[in-house]
Amino acid sequence: MRRAALAATFVALFAAPAFALTVSDVDTDGDSLISFAEMAVLYPEMTEAEFAAVDANADSMVDEAELSAALEAELIAAPAQ
Repeated sequence: MRRAALAATFVALFAAPAFALTVSDVDTDGDSLISFAEMAVLYPEMTEAEFAAVDANADSMVDEAELSAALEAELIAAPAQ
């Protein structure tokens, strides 16, 4: 139930027309990973708890697989260009 509520919150907060979002679109330091600070540029309302839901392996970074999974599960929506 809690996970469903979190997913609904993500969809409501970040709903936008979709485009193919990749790590390289968000990664500003070139390490092929997305930190919370980098994610916050695209999603300024995102909390650390919401970021943690996207960070499936809990390493404090989001990789391409985690980003794709979060988009597919509609935990986040690709921002409008």
